[in-house]
Amino acid sequence: MQSQINLNTNWLLIKLSLILSFFPLLCFGNAGSSMMYFGLLHCAILNIFIGIAESIVLKKFKLSNHTWLIIIANYISAFIGLYFIAPYFSTITGNEGFWWGGKNDNLGYGLKGFFVGMAASFIATLIIEYPIFYLALKDRSKKNRLLGPFFIANFITNVIMTLVYYWIIVG
Repeated sequence: MQSQINLNTNWLLIKLSLILSFFPLLCFGNAGSSMMYFGLLHCAILNIFIGIAESIVLKKFKLSNHTWLIIIANYISAFIGLYFIAPYFSTITGNEGFWWGGKNDNLGYGLKGFFVGMAASFIATLIIEYPIFYLALKDRSKKNRLLGPFFIANFITNVIMTLVYYWIIVG
């Protein structure tokens, strides 16, 4: 009975997250951009699911880990990557407003700047998260096997998030 309740709760959280992830596409007006709102959702809620997904990838490679530490790693790297690294590199390559696209309607958005910012953010993510993923390993004797699965987990989640952000921009 308890596992049925947990399963129902997990599905409810997944459905709620999906609904909330599409909410920014409906936001119009001058209070902010859909890119900004999704970034806030990403930093507030989606990092939990990203951390769980990355933890599952590690477990598929027989690297048992503390999921909560991987979730913390994602919060730290998302905050630094999305609010400092990506906007900085996006700006120096020609996009003067990573979150705003230079206009409220995203029509003048510098996609080159967006992709450079997201790539720089991915590299920063790898640097920031690796030590925390190492600490998350339950069996540190397997540390030599961590790099490949760590890269795969982060590559998958970063590509998905970049595609979602791109989809929001080009809408």
